[in-house]
Amino acid sequence: MQNPHTPQRTGWVILVLMTATNFLPWMEPLIGETLSFDLVAPARVRMSMGACLMAAALVAFTWLAGRHATSPLPRLVTRPRLLGFRIALATGAANVMLGSAVAFFGSHAPIGGAQLGLFVGVLWFSFVLPAEVVSSYLTGRGSARRAVATVAALGEIAIPGLGETLRISDV
Repeated sequence: MQNPHTPQRTGWVILVLMTATNFLPWMEPLIGETLSFDLVAPARVRMSMGACLMAAALVAFTWLAGRHATSPLPRLVTRPRLLGFRIALATGAANVMLGSAVAFFGSHAPIGGAQLGLFVGVLWFSFVLPAEVVSSYLTGRGSARRAVATVAALGEIAIPGLGETLRISDV
């Protein structure tokens, strides 16, 4: 039986894997451009690295915000941690697909009147990044221990200093 006091790190592992896949759609265009003799524009490097670092910071901060949140979740969200994991897996898969499309076709391939690199960037900022933020919040929210749930599960609580045990039915 697992000790209830040992921390579980699966939430962080899933979030780190989700964040690591962000490098696929952002670094593939740079790799394609560095195969030529031309240098990559500094603005392009800053944009790619900035997007990846911004996503990593947002994921970490929203996980912490979810972990320390006190407001109740909507009733539709019964298992926030599991929902967060599923969204994280979906965003990781989306990152792999976007990165594969850029690697296969090239970032300068035309798609709908624009370059594929621009199209992937817009999709990533519009859908993937917000989904990552929601996923990290729900994962943090589901991994936090709530004192109310613990007291209700025990049915009684010892009050330090009084030497008495308070039963939930007495309240």
